[in-house]
Amino acid sequence: MTSQRIDSPTRTVVLGGGGTVGVAWQTGLLAGLREAGVELAGASAIVGTSAGALVGALLSSGRESTDALAVLAAVGQRIDFAGLTAGSETFLNASRQAGLAADPQQALRAIGSAAQEATTTLAEDDYLGLLETLDGAAWPAGFRCTAINTDTGELVVWGQESGVPLLHAVAASCVVPMLFPTVTIKGARYMDGGILNHLNAAVAPPADILVAISCLPLGSQGDGAGGELSASTVRADAELTQLREITRLVAVEPDFSPIKAPVKMMDPEIAGQALRIGKRQAEREAAAIRAAWDF
Repeated sequence: MTSQRIDSPTRTVVLGGGGTVGVAWQTGLLAGLREAGVELAGASAIVGTSAGALVGALLSSGRESTDALAVLAAVGQRIDFAGLTAGSETFLNASRQAGLAADPQQALRAIGSAAQEATTTLAEDDYLGLLETLDGAAWPAGFRCTAINTDTGELVVWGQESGVPLLHAVAASCVVPMLFPTVTIKGARYMDGGILNHLNAAVAPPADILVAISCLPLGSQGDGAGGELSASTVRADAELTQLREITRLVAVEPDFSPIKAPVKMMDPEIAGQALRIGKRQAEREAAAIRAAWDF
């Protein structure tokens, strides 16, 4: 445990990536937790990656997480089913390429180069328009989100002090390479922060209590054929193992067993089901989260 005073613990929430299905699942989970009296918006820090960046920006702003559903609807209107489902495979291929490479950062640079050159359905301004709910919004105190610099392959973490508009930071964090256009910020271009690690829990500031909400199965379930773990999940699990040694940690992962495998995380047709699964899971998870949160 950390040495913080036990009567005034610091609390952090980490929200992982997971495409449109992940946005829907996290939205349902947070809505269900709120109904159960567990309000995570009061965390000292909220860190989001990709889907978690969108949901986390809304949560930390004190807005309803269900506002994210309007973004999903906008995406579905602009990109057809075939394009979105192909985006799932594109992302998985990029994640495998980076995760299995001897030099992951070099692999991310190669992915970034391809993403910059890709012809996408939407231009950058049109893509930013999908997240218009964040346009002009003030950066919430304590909120951070991640992205990857396409030229260097480095993971960046933006916060209130970064001077980056909230809309651009969240949009960059959500760029599925080759599906969405890269986002330009201060002359550099950025893509999805979850390609190498869908959770990025290690970038969260130190805290007494950490609630990590992963849109993808962690080591307890496995996330590949036959339960084989992806490189991204191996990294996420390793970070959580280290964090458990220094903080009170609760990790929540989705139970997508009602959805026919394999779950395609950009598939808009199962987003509604994922939303309902999240709300049902909240009923089961609320007690453990409350016990840690009120510690």
